[in-house]
Amino acid sequence: MGIFDKIQDTTAAVTSSDKNTTSIGENCTIDGFDKTIEIHGKITGTVKIAENCTTAMLIIKKNGIVEGDVYGDEVVIEGEVIGNVTGKKKITIKSSSFVSGNVYYDILDMNGGATVNGNLIRNKGKEPQKLEDNSAVSLNIKSADKEDSKEKLL
Repeated sequence: MGIFDKIQDTTAAVTSSDKNTTSIGENCTIDGFDKTIEIHGKITGTVKIAENCTTAMLIIKKNGIVEGDVYGDEVVIEGEVIGNVTGKKKITIKSSSFVSGNVYYDILDMNGGATVNGNLIRNKGKEPQKLEDNSAVSLNIKSADKEDSKEKLL
């Protein structure tokens, strides 16, 4: 069974503008996909750029929605992602985007107006490490009197 057998809307058009990009129409829903794509519609499931496509970009267009995790070397989000986003090289989050999940990035370009409901975790060129739930930060804050302290608190 081919990937296009999973298309739920038979009137939706799947077209290709060049050999390396698959364009998915706004009324098209695909369950699961593993290729370099430009998404204009809705995908339910994990979207992952193949490991051997190192120059490929995953672009989620303004009307695009992904309900699942997103993986790629270079990811551009203009639409909506309900899930974690992982980029090995660069993630660009445009002002029109909405992300509900953690963003694991090496280089992050986030435009003003973008919404991210989750954590931003920098990979620093390493393989992405998932954030654990028990991670907490504790602060030790002390008050200082002007007379007793020579240090300034900012």
